[in-house]
Amino acid sequence: MASDPLLHIKDSYYFDVPRKLWRADYDSPTQLADQVGNWVIRNDADYQDWEADRIIEELSAVVPNPKALHDAKHAWHDWQHAQPKERHGRPFDQYVEDSVAEFKAKAEKWAKTQADKPQDAAAAYLADHPDAQLSWMLSVTDSESLSKDWAEIRHSMDDRQTLDEYLASDQGNWSAPKLTEYNQHLSGKVFVPQPFGTLRNAYEKQSGFAISRYMIIEVIVAVLILVVFKWLAGKIQNGDAPKGKVWNLLESFLAFIKTDIVEKGIDPHDSPKFMPLFWTMFMFILGCNLMGMLPWVGSPTAALAVTAVLALFVFLVGSTLGIRHFGLVGYLKNLCPELGLPIYLAIFIIPMVWVIEFASLFIKHAILAIRLLANMVAGHMVLLGVMGLAFGAHAATMHAGSWTALSIVAILGTTLLSFMELFVAFLQAYVFTLLAAFFVGSATHHH
Repeated sequence: MASDPLLHIKDSYYFDVPRKLWRADYDSPTQLADQVGNWVIRNDADYQDWEADRIIEELSAVVPNPKALHDAKHAWHDWQHAQPKERHGRPFDQYVEDSVAEFKAKAEKWAKTQADKPQDAAAAYLADHPDAQLSWMLSVTDSESLSKDWAEIRHSMDDRQTLDEYLASDQGNWSAPKLTEYNQHLSGKVFVPQPFGTLRNAYEKQSGFAISRYMIIEVIVAVLILVVFKWLAGKIQNGDAPKGKVWNLLESFLAFIKTDIVEKGIDPHDSPKFMPLFWTMFMFILGCNLMGMLPWVGSPTAALAVTAVLALFVFLVGSTLGIRHFGLVGYLKNLCPELGLPIYLAIFIIPMVWVIEFASLFIKHAILAIRLLANMVAGHMVLLGVMGLAFGAHAATMHAGSWTALSIVAILGTTLLSFMELFVAFLQAYVFTLLAAFFVGSATHHH
């Protein structure tokens, strides 16, 4: 369980709450596997050593040079330690796959520098630079006769039966201090049940459809929007004047989105048919942004996957409506504005402008996603940084007077920044929707 501050705003497969509210009290690794997930045990260093021994033992019966496997476990540890941040916790079978991929990329680069271009870059590189470890790894992953055995060995390591064999062994009898350490790390983490997929760790899926924290928050936001819209539709269906704070607030949002967002990017005569799209988009982004203001929840718009999908949806809507309105050729021609140039300049300048505009069609939608992501992540990072000054691990070494003064400053600073974050939540929903309206409008109207 890493302590990197980025993990507090990264999407995960658990909700982070105060440890006092969710104490972990597991008394055996079997209970950990059953109640949290098999991945907890599989990420344990002792289990991975046991699994590596098991894989090496099974490989010894199939590889051409079994002696090379004597140093395989040591080579795996060296590989992990070479880049601890990227490779820490990577099991032995993943080490084999990653090493082969890295080696092939290196061999391809080497082959390009050779006068006599080899057809098989990997084999030629090994002939020139012998390496016993790479030789056996390449043989089990690429050899037609051995790759099937390798796939079966890897698959067997994922079976619960193999995990149960470890749990029944001496290595699977964890000591009380080790279980206490695991309980300390897992306290405060409410894991999301995974009925449709399996996890590699608390932040990565291994297979199937894994349900993450942000997915649940997005569904909650979508359901809230549906309930609110349905309620509002029932209120206005009789044509009555708005009554009450909530009704007036929603009507104000609607009027604002219509006049200050949609009609700025799209012709007012066409704006009514686009209102459902942009009103829903605005409310969804705003709802996701505001979720980040709630303790222990998080903002889905702090994940690139969410903002990228929103930007992709804007791109698809604009492109589809533009092609439907102008036709494919007309839509592509419409990317270049009318420049009014004489023919002898137009034949040179217009193609260059069109290429730039065509590239910008993709660039501006990518920036649309990154802009929202960056603004939401930056605010959360600043809040974490300010709070970390007074409540981080180093605070325990401070004198009482210094810590008290710093705590007061941190709390006041965090309060002020929270108000600014609230403003940013509304602002970024407005900016994203406004730019989306501009992009859709430009795709469906002549420049």
